Amino acid sequence: MRHLWQSIHADLTRLIALHSSRRQYLDLQRSHPGLARFADPGAVLDFLHRRDADPDDKNRILAILVSAAQRGDGKDAATTMVWLALWPGLDALYRRLWRHFRSDPAELVSEVAGRFAMEVHRADLGRIHRVAATLIANVERDIRDGLRRGWAEAALRREMPEPDDLGPDARPPSAFFDIPPGIDADAEADAIGRVLTSLVGGDASIVVAVVVMGEGQSEIADRLGISHDAVRKRYQRAIRRLRDALKEK
Repeated sequence: MRHLWQSIHADLTRLIALHSSRRQYLDLQRSHPGLARFADPGAVLDFLHRRDADPDDKNRILAILVSAAQRGDGKDAATTMVWLALWPGLDALYRRLWRHFRSDPAELVSEVAGRFAMEVHRADLGRIHRVAATLIANVERDIRDGLRRGWAEAALRREMPEPDDLGPDARPPSAFFDIPPGIDADAEADAIGRVLTSLVGGDASIVVAVVVMGEGQSEIADRLGISHDAVRKRYQRAIRRLRDALKEK
């Protein structure tokens, strides 16, 4: 499901390694002395991804790149570097929003890419204090606003299709979880998680991630920093406990 999203990162990584991108970076250095200490784009990105680097210093460098992406020589290289610099945050955003786009993951890729490009283009650096946080927060806000508008429009329709016509993912939640209809997907996942925790314990979060959020077990393993085999065993154990609990109901 994530292959299209991951392919964007792969393409950006290949692009920034091209000789033409390196030439553009040298143009950026001549125009922006703050980049002089970095030999190449890779050095800039390594610095921006360092956890121990000074946040204010990182913010200044990122502001230079965003400004260059908006105008001037080296615009293409600067834009690519902004994308790669903020990729960890964008990837986390993609993961948070994926559950809302399970039927059309390509739409989520389009939404994140299009809105992020727009935010970089129109960013007013004179009013932004934290560039990375502001850009990503604005993208998430705009996408969630669009989702809410869509949900509101759907709620106003008089003639709604039968649940079976919408497919299994759109059917009303089981009364077992006592979830009201029309609840936000994030709140739904939290509600299901609370019920499951009371039944299967701490591994409920893995069940919710797989069943509700649609995450693969390998992705969960990477996120939790444990092996895929450990996630598989914990998921299977939780499902067995859930089945046993349901038999007792």
